[in-house]
Amino acid sequence: MNQLVVLQEIYASLSKGGDGLQKIDSKAIEGSCPELLSELLESSRKGRIDEDVCRELSLKLQDVYEIKRLGDICRRAGLQGLAINTYNRALSLCRDPILRPVLQNNLGQAFVHQGDLAKASFYYQKSADCFAKEGDHTGLAHVLGNLGSAYRRSGDWNKAIEHCYRSLKTFEEKGDDLGIAQMTGSLGRIYADMGEKELAARYFERSLTDFQRLGDKRSAAWVLDQLGRIAGQRMDWDKALSYFNTSLSLFEEQGESQSQGIVLSNLGRIYLQMGQATAAREPLERAVLLISRQIKPGYQNALYCLAKTYSSLAKNCLQEESGQSSSRQQRLEASRLFIQAANSYQELSSTLGEGQAEINVAEAIAKSQSYLVRLCGDVRGEEALILAERAQTFLDNAAANANDCNKAKILGLQRIIAGIKEVHSIGLLANEPLMLTRALNNASEYLMSGAQEWSSEGAGGFLCQALKKINASVDPGRDPTEKLQAAAAALRQAEKHYGKESRANRIAQAAEILEGATANGNAQCQAALLLIAGAMATDSLSKIDDSNSILTWDESLHLLPITEKGEFAVNIKINDLHEPDPEPIAKTDLPVLEISKERYVAKDLILADGCLVPIKADMACKNYCQLILPTIRQQFNAKKETPLKPEDERQEPHERAFSEAYKERSEETNRDLNKELNEELNNETIEFCEDANKPEIEKESQESPLSRSKAVFLLKVMTALLVMLLAIEAILYLI
Repeated sequence: MNQLVVLQEIYASLSKGGDGLQKIDSKAIEGSCPELLSELLESSRKGRIDEDVCRELSLKLQDVYEIKRLGDICRRAGLQGLAINTYNRALSLCRDPILRPVLQNNLGQAFVHQGDLAKASFYYQKSADCFAKEGDHTGLAHVLGNLGSAYRRSGDWNKAIEHCYRSLKTFEEKGDDLGIAQMTGSLGRIYADMGEKELAARYFERSLTDFQRLGDKRSAAWVLDQLGRIAGQRMDWDKALSYFNTSLSLFEEQGESQSQGIVLSNLGRIYLQMGQATAAREPLERAVLLISRQIKPGYQNALYCLAKTYSSLAKNCLQEESGQSSSRQQRLEASRLFIQAANSYQELSSTLGEGQAEINVAEAIAKSQSYLVRLCGDVRGEEALILAERAQTFLDNAAANANDCNKAKILGLQRIIAGIKEVHSIGLLANEPLMLTRALNNASEYLMSGAQEWSSEGAGGFLCQALKKINASVDPGRDPTEKLQAAAAALRQAEKHYGKESRANRIAQAAEILEGATANGNAQCQAALLLIAGAMATDSLSKIDDSNSILTWDESLHLLPITEKGEFAVNIKINDLHEPDPEPIAKTDLPVLEISKERYVAKDLILADGCLVPIKADMACKNYCQLILPTIRQQFNAKKETPLKPEDERQEPHERAFSEAYKERSEETNRDLNKELNEELNNETIEFCEDANKPEIEKESQESPLSRSKAVFLLKVMTALLVMLLAIEAILYLI
């Protein structure tokens, strides 16, 4: 099997998933680097891309099409720096006028994923200029659309809309129905990111209608997923579930496991927002298995929601305690679920940059909770002290990563656990009355500090009163009954503020114990303090671990704010669906390089051979901006344009598609052109952002007249010097 086939299958597996890689015999790979391709294939089967193997391949492959496809694999796998180097090497070897702008476009996409819009714009500009010189308006429209997507990622809504509208206008002028459907979908996504849900839905619905009419099920499934997200933001749960289930069915029909995972993740998130953690668990567990770890942020968002689901299920177990006989089993199940949540948070943290501190806090809190739920059971003595100590240790880790606000809350919870430790130590001090009294006093003081910091408004004051009375009752020389009765009365008042929550039940039980206390009430005080501490710990954890807050990472793995994005929306009328600029695409509509003042603009960029970067196009009339091509260019573009097809429909069976791979390279590139330039619409595989390196700009094949004259002058000078040296040597020889 040709190694280009293997590279194509690895790329397809990253894009859509599936088990196609399992059918490839690694021993039958033919080409210049079969061993390295075999290693890359094996790592891909395990759900990862070996960076070292890709780096070695990028240096050893000699065929420009193979190098390009390797660059695509690196870009999809999040290895943006390696993808950039690979694309640049392909450009240095490329002599195909059709492939060259595609490589430049892909370089632009790689820089976009790195977050460097200036470098991305530069390469988009070069790609657009090539398409303009070739008279390929469709290719130009694709580049404009990709540039619009780049501006969307950076939050520059006006420029994003402008470029996508111009792309849409070009597709309409060319009669490209699929391009129109894709651009309306892209515009819908821009408006969705802006928070303009109504307008986004209008564009998505129009795009969905066009895709369904064209029979493009894959793109229709993508739009349905987007509509499901909008419905979820509106809290229209029934419609959101309907959209997601329909999208999931279409992706299953197409056999795209990666896309199924994305939709399942969104479906699970909706169930989680609805408060149905049990329903969310199954789709989220499936999503984490289907989405490759290389797919960012799909894998991160799915894993985070799964961790939140485990945590919610654990809390549900604790709230469903129905009796003493079953509560122990439920606490053990809750502890196990908290451990699962912590493990998911730990795995997620290893893949993040931004938001890692928040996830580390969530992981430490989940681990602490796994010990606290066991501590609140019927454990006593040394076992209880060990559990409390471990819970406090993980809270130390949480406080180290928390912000100032959460750190204060975590420290308050630690004081509550310190009070629990003191209460449990009482059982080990039965024969030491003074130590027992000191432990009760310490426990009361720790809990009073926690009550002032944490308990609900109103309830906190009554809890403090009750704890003060309990603390005052610990006096060997006085009857504690009166003070314990006063403490019970304060607890009854606190119970009213908690309503019907589980915390109220614990406060009520503590009040009952104190109301029936005898003259020697140390045992009753110990039991009451444990119940009060358990209620306070539950109250504090509910404020630290907010179940209603669900974090989200964007395409560049930036942590989005918890609040809605509506404040970023521009003032756009809902019914304004026409193009803002009816004029045809002009020279000024091409992508414009926008970089900081410290850098050179594109037209002033001097290459190694002294030439300037040529960025220009001929026009017949400045007013109408009609492109004029040289005669040879017109002849070159006289052939019929290749229609845009969905990616999965263009792939042929292995043996037939690539048996003539090296004979028809240009035709294959034509088939891939629209696919490469339109990845932004159907692509949910977002790569991890890294710091961008300075772009290595390839040399132009033709030299300018100025450079040629300089070369002639230098040649003459060198010739004269050589003649002089020969003459001097001859004179010296004669002497």
